[in-house]
Amino acid sequence: MMNEFAQKNIDKGGALEEALRQYFLGMGAFVIRGVPFKQGKEDITDIDLWVYTRANVHARHVSIVDIKNKKRAKAFERIVWVKGLQAAVGADDAVVATTSSVDAVAPFAKRLGVKLLSKGSLAPIQARYGNAIRLSNEDILERWRNVNIRGTETLKSRLLTSLAELSTGITFAALNIWVDDAAELFALSIDRERKPGELARAAYFFSALVAIAADYLGKGEVFSEPEVRRSFFKNGLLFGRPDPDASKKFTDFAEQLVTEYLDQSGASAARIRSGFERSLENLSINSLVEFFSKPAAGRELVDGAIALEAASFSPGLPQPSELSREARTIIGLILDYADLPRAHFLGAGKEADREARPRPIAEEGDKPVTMEFPFHKSPK
Repeated sequence: MMNEFAQKNIDKGGALEEALRQYFLGMGAFVIRGVPFKQGKEDITDIDLWVYTRANVHARHVSIVDIKNKKRAKAFERIVWVKGLQAAVGADDAVVATTSSVDAVAPFAKRLGVKLLSKGSLAPIQARYGNAIRLSNEDILERWRNVNIRGTETLKSRLLTSLAELSTGITFAALNIWVDDAAELFALSIDRERKPGELARAAYFFSALVAIAADYLGKGEVFSEPEVRRSFFKNGLLFGRPDPDASKKFTDFAEQLVTEYLDQSGASAARIRSGFERSLENLSINSLVEFFSKPAAGRELVDGAIALEAASFSPGLPQPSELSREARTIIGLILDYADLPRAHFLGAGKEADREARPRPIAEEGDKPVTMEFPFHKSPK
């Protein structure tokens, strides 16, 4: 059956990108299509597909995919181009999907470490995954181009600006932006929408980005002591970097200024330190920190992110009660961070509230995931 939703605003190239996105989603990856690549204020290009895979408890894999569905796809140029883009964004793999013949370019791609998806591989992928019942990127951007957030800023412009954070990889700066984006959009949805609509749809998507970023950033600390993991996420969410001495540097600087210019006795400086420490204990980020720092939270974060991404691209927007437990957990954490009522999105009553809160996690139960792509095998 033809996908009436995904075919509405899409050309031949976009249709192939959507089919490949669905292909990677089908293998358990988290996929973003059309990631703007920027340096400073300069718009350089787009990443056709950004593919994130959680292989096991401490291994993550990011691939970028360049897709050309043209008679003259200029495969040699695309291989060189995507290899440079891979280095720029810090991806683990670069893939070129091309409809041109790959026999001549396969040795060249192998030499540069670029994987190839050939015309012979693309045809069955498009036949199988080209009719998925979900909205395309084109549909989403069309829906969001006239939904204002504040002033002249729209959901479309916010999405493109926020996704550009991936130009330098996943960082705490990006995570903090996406947390605030999701919180703001949930607040606007509560204020403006009688039932979850396009603002809630966007909030779902940004919540998915939050979950993926938290999983990626926490991978290196999964075997650390609990307090080390808490400190890692608390400093990252507070100061934008996981510097264990960030809090001390901040208070030392504040104390030095107060002692030098206001009160040389040191009493005011001491009050500043104790007040700062008390404030840290009651921060709105604490629920995020506690959950992100659980050693086995990553699997739940990735599962929740995939469910939220699927919901945000669903033609009929699912109600929060219809989402998976992992997705509701992530929404609940962001609502708590924003000091918003859980009942609006997650239902009223103690049982609904309890179900959406993070459950205790005993041990990591990941099974290794292998991404088996039908790449063209270069001749030896």
